[in-house]
Amino acid sequence: MFMKWVIKITRDINKLREEIDKIDKKIVELILNRMNIVHQVGVTKSKDNSRIYVPEREAAIYKKLSDFSGLEADEIQSFYTEIISFCRKLEGILNVGIKYNALSLVGVKKILGEYVNPVVIRQFEELNLDSVKYILTPLSKEIIDFIEKNNWYLINKVNLNEEVLYLFSSYNNSIFKDNDVTYILHNGIISKEYIKVDSNLFINLIPFKNLKDFENLNIKILGTIPSI
Repeated sequence: MFMKWVIKITRDINKLREEIDKIDKKIVELILNRMNIVHQVGVTKSKDNSRIYVPEREAAIYKKLSDFSGLEADEIQSFYTEIISFCRKLEGILNVGIKYNALSLVGVKKILGEYVNPVVIRQFEELNLDSVKYILTPLSKEIIDFIEKNNWYLINKVNLNEEVLYLFSSYNNSIFKDNDVTYILHNGIISKEYIKVDSNLFINLIPFKNLKDFENLNIKILGTIPSI
């Protein structure tokens, strides 16, 4: 009797494993189909020099898949980032400038997935701006001076071990929904939600508003980070 029970359980497990194998094959087939379409998109982008990495588009994907599946958007992001990264490499591997530390290496992979090329630098001014279009770093006076001088933008962030790393780029995000967060630079505190960079420099975090609301204020808009 015991042996019959063991045999039945083994057969049931084998059937389930066969079903898993079938699903895995379908998943890989669909990823290959996705890669083919991404390649077509990449060919179109290359003609007009469009961005390869589009944070607001990826945020929209996570949100749609969250609504479809019932999973939290950050849960979708945790594994879907690698699928997107794997497909994105067909358009090109992104070069991202980082300072030499383990946290930055982890952070760049968490945002952009495995298929990214971290470029280690000592100072941001060392960057070859023809090949490096992104920097991942904590906030500092150095990075603020750099992006103001070169007209770069704040486009994304990642939280790691109670430290926040910010992704800056020569490309700006398009505002995608009204709970995106706009970062503004101001020489004084204008809201409760701010990050102190040094004694006289503050970056404020505010929910997206019509940017015309800020035109007459003495502020600098650093960029908008899409929320998921």
